[in-house]
Amino acid sequence: MTADRRCLVIGADAAVSASVTAVIGATQGLTLAGVLEPATALSGVRPACDAVLVCDGPGQPALELGGALIRGGVERPVILLSRTVDLGTYRAALALGARGLLALPPDPAELRTAVGDAAAAPVAREAHSGGSGRAVVVCGAKGGCGTSSVALAIAIPDRGMLIDLAGGFDDVAVRLGCAPPRTLADIAGLGDALGAEALRSLAARHPSGLRLIARAEGPAAHTVVTPTLGRALVREGRLASRLVVLDTGVAGADICASVAQPADRVLVTTTPDTRCVDCAARAVSWLEGAGVPAQSIGLVVNRWSKWEDLTLRGIERRAGAPLLAVVREGELAGPLPRPPASLLTLAGDPQSA
Repeated sequence: MTADRRCLVIGADAAVSASVTAVIGATQGLTLAGVLEPATALSGVRPACDAVLVCDGPGQPALELGGALIRGGVERPVILLSRTVDLGTYRAALALGARGLLALPPDPAELRTAVGDAAAAPVAREAHSGGSGRAVVVCGAKGGCGTSSVALAIAIPDRGMLIDLAGGFDDVAVRLGCAPPRTLADIAGLGDALGAEALRSLAARHPSGLRLIARAEGPAAHTVVTPTLGRALVREGRLASRLVVLDTGVAGADICASVAQPADRVLVTTTPDTRCVDCAARAVSWLEGAGVPAQSIGLVVNRWSKWEDLTLRGIERRAGAPLLAVVREGELAGPLPRPPASLLTLAGDPQSA
């Protein structure tokens, strides 16, 4: 049985959008993904869908709006719904790259056929190399053990996507000296409808090549990313980037389990002192109890020196997880840490570690 095709309706005329929505609701095989105003749609923060239906609106004909979306790199096929369906408009629509032109209000059978044909031949885009990317979650045994520095050092070499989910005062955007125009708050309402396209539109590009998705601000920031949205961040992050690194702050935070469960690798950062290693042991136990596969969990020991009371083997035994990397004291100093060799392989397959 073929799944319903999800249609995203975009237009400035609320009455027209409502009429198209009604046709979608009454047509077998189609379902509504959402309705957006043109400004929101052009911002790139769009729910996942199979086809984009662009409608005529006052001062903003479908041809003009559809062209802007296509030039902006929309990843789903665009179908124009217009009051003008003459030969000239049809040729102009095809020249823009639209996948169809239908009259308003659309005929249900024609709309179903157009959406089915368009969805069967997705928009060709250059994908990141290697197919689906990898997702790495970095969490701290406790606050102050350098979790954000480790996350940055893993993401930078691959020009990966770093998603800042941590609370506290170590704001990655502030550390990098950038002011992203959008944050996670912009996709709070999408939930499981989050798509890779929306995630890419949210990311601020740093001169290092890193793409940063900044945390939400304000007293309610911790409520923005629900478990459903957290799982979608991992799923769509793999499609949006060859490597997505999610900094969750201290292990045990509300969002930590939902992103750690589907991740390829979960790194618990600890310093080599006894108190922090004991916290790491509790973090490992908590992650396993939350359903995170034990084979995906590993330790990163930060700020190591030869004068420590605990040996590296002792830290591994005490924490109850394999030691994957050791970062020496001072190696991650500065706002843009240069990754030591020990961190360069941590985005790989946990089974090969």
